[in-house]
Amino acid sequence: MLNSIRQSIKDSVIYGLGNIAVKIVGFLLIPLYTDPRYFSVDDFGIIAVLDISGLILISLMASGLPQSMMRWYWDKDFSSNRKGIFFMSFSFQILISVLFCTLLIPMSGPLSRAMFDTDAMSDAIKLLVLSAALQAINNLINTLMRVQAKSILFSTANLLKLITVLGLTIYLITARGMGITGIYLAQVIGNLLFVVFLSGYSIKNSKPFFNLALFRSMGRFGYPLLLANFASAVLTAIDRYALNSLALLKFVAIYTMAYKIASVLKLVIVDSIKMALTPMVLKKMNTTDNKRFYKKTMLYSSFVLMLGIIAISLFSYEILTVITKSDAFLSAWMVVPVLSLSVFFVNMRETTSYGLMINRKSRIIGINVVISTVLNIALNILLIPIWNITGTAVATLVTQIVYWRLNYQSSQKEYFIPYEQKKVAVLFLTGAILSFAGLVLNEISIIPRFLLKILCIAGFPFILYMMNFYETAELQAVKGLVKKWSDIRRLGENLMSIKDTDEEI
Repeated sequence: MLNSIRQSIKDSVIYGLGNIAVKIVGFLLIPLYTDPRYFSVDDFGIIAVLDISGLILISLMASGLPQSMMRWYWDKDFSSNRKGIFFMSFSFQILISVLFCTLLIPMSGPLSRAMFDTDAMSDAIKLLVLSAALQAINNLINTLMRVQAKSILFSTANLLKLITVLGLTIYLITARGMGITGIYLAQVIGNLLFVVFLSGYSIKNSKPFFNLALFRSMGRFGYPLLLANFASAVLTAIDRYALNSLALLKFVAIYTMAYKIASVLKLVIVDSIKMALTPMVLKKMNTTDNKRFYKKTMLYSSFVLMLGIIAISLFSYEILTVITKSDAFLSAWMVVPVLSLSVFFVNMRETTSYGLMINRKSRIIGINVVISTVLNIALNILLIPIWNITGTAVATLVTQIVYWRLNYQSSQKEYFIPYEQKKVAVLFLTGAILSFAGLVLNEISIIPRFLLKILCIAGFPFILYMMNFYETAELQAVKGLVKKWSDIRRLGENLMSIKDTDEEI
């Protein structure tokens, strides 16, 4: 199991570097998006609504294909025809993307009027649909790189795309004055270049193939996931749609700023771990030590994530003062801790649903996400008129807790894994208390405020130690790592030991 953990850590770090680049690009664009010379606060709200609409489109266009391909890629009955499985999935994905573009692009005018009471966003919506179609194709190529553990190629390709999108976005907004339309034109070009860049890789891993029985099996597995992906995207988007309908675009903009900061945790930590672990989870489903591996990945990922939650929550005010060019966004810091803690349960949901994936119970995932979506709609309707963005944040947290619990109970019935629930509860409660300390600390002067916040972050592991959180073997492993990496003379040897973790899992 130790080798599996080392491999997952290595891949998570590499994926994490790529995801950090995504967030760096996002943060580099925030000063531009909040600059009154180019965009108003309402414009920022419009961008937020268009962005989440793009996520919903991608979830529909993907049709559960990435998950289906990943599940059958490691199926022992089809291990000799993996190129054919990718070819069949890739061809169908292209067909779906073309059909969506044919249907939605001519409807851009009515969609613009329905969403914003104006035709002005028609061109931006056309580009948004095209970008989403290309991104759905990109996602399947990304999935292939993940199942093949091509983490370096994955990060390199996506980083090049990000740099392209960043440069084009800045150019089209500042030099060409294209505004919101320029944002989505840059995304179309970036996604198209990604497909071209990896065309050789895609062709190399393809072989003309079609098996109707297999296609039906993948469809039966993928259709509930299509519904789940769509409902999950809607669940992510409801908060901003609800604010747009029940409040003002200004509140959409402020809430989106808070969400962007909190979502650093999901992208850099949760998604990076998921990218590395999901193929490994399926690959290990028939091994003897798999359940111990599954339960430890949940505990360790929760620990790393909570450190990030505390840091983001405590320093959200300082982050906002640096990245925004309008004081209208500063109040967003107050809901960052609530949104950050909701990410904790997103990770819990991902890492406690392995049984449903292994036993092909995708239908249950779809049912659970639909229930959670309905709950979130009801909570937003109830809480937004009372608390505005705070009500939306609370609705998000409560929904993610319920969504995790539904998946956890369903998964445990299908495939029991002895998760360390007491330790996770201690971890969450301790981290939550430290995360909300910023509500008090932000009232004091900057130097003691910084010192106290750093002390809260650094003290978290030691507080857990005092509560007997760690096993003896875990403490010995940490001591061994400190001893190993503190010897500068063995740095090259230690780096090579990371590189050489590609043994058979």
